[in-house]
Parts: sequence; structure tokens; C-alpha cells
Amino acid sequence: MQTNGNHNQLLRLSKEQQLEPAAVFTCFFECYHLKDLRELLWDWLLTALGTDNSTYSKGRERSNLIFLYEQLELLTEAAYLIHQQKLPSKNKRKKKK
Repeated sequence: MQTNGNHNQLLRLSKEQQLEPAAVFTCFFECYHLKDLRELLWDWLLTALGTDNSTYSKGRERSNLIFLYEQLELLTEAAYLIHQQKLPSKNKRKKKK
């Protein structure tokens, strides 16, 4: 892993996104549905582990990748819940029916 002195610093979020991070969820989940994300993450994991890739040639690296996959899936689902909670109550009423 490359270390460049940017530990725990925000590198991608614009100033506006930093002020309203929930808007990032809205944009993200407008582009991807949970089903799509699961499929993409799984395909990524299979590609990394199923090819002759020296980066993941050792068991520890493969194990770390699987752990990352599981954590990203948890993070994605948590972000999705936060996103759903931010939706107007009109959408929430539709789901209860």
C-alpha cells in the first residue's frame, strides 16, 4: 500500500460535499442500487482472486481482500439505510403499504 502522508484526510469530497455528506449518498444511490453494488463488489473480488495477480498471490492478501469486501458491503448497506432515512416521508409511506 502506498503511503503519501494523507492519512485520514479527505481527498475526494468537494467543500460542498464536506458540508453535506448525506448528499453524496443520494448521488451514489441514484447511480447504483444495492443489488448492482453487490454484483459489482462480488465481480471485483472474483476477478482479484480468480486471476494470476501477484498482488493477491499470498493467502494473507486474499484474506485481507475478502475482509475489505465484507466491510465495504456493510458500509454500503449502512449508507443505504442513512440515505433511505433522509428521503421525504412521502416515499416512506409508500413502503409501508
